[in-house]
Amino acid sequence: MELPESVRDDLLVALVAAGCTVALTVSLRFGAGVQPPLLPRLSPLVPYFGYLFSKRSGPLSTLSPLDWIGATVVVTLLTFVYLST
Repeated sequence: MELPESVRDDLLVALVAAGCTVALTVSLRFGAGVQPPLLPRLSPLVPYFGYLFSKRSGPLSTLSPLDWIGATVVVTLLTFVYLST
């Protein structure tokens, strides 16, 4: 069964956001020894929701799914650096 390209893109962005959220929480708790509140740990989901709500119209609709994946990874790394210092 072949999935349409838009569904594959949605799944890919969702999987990266979920993976980054889990990786951020695990790396903060076990790597940095920090237990931050829930909202900062959910920060990788912000670009994902931006992707979902802007992919049909608006100025951000021209961004590709890879751009949103990159934004998710950057937000995750910046959150890790901010919370681990």
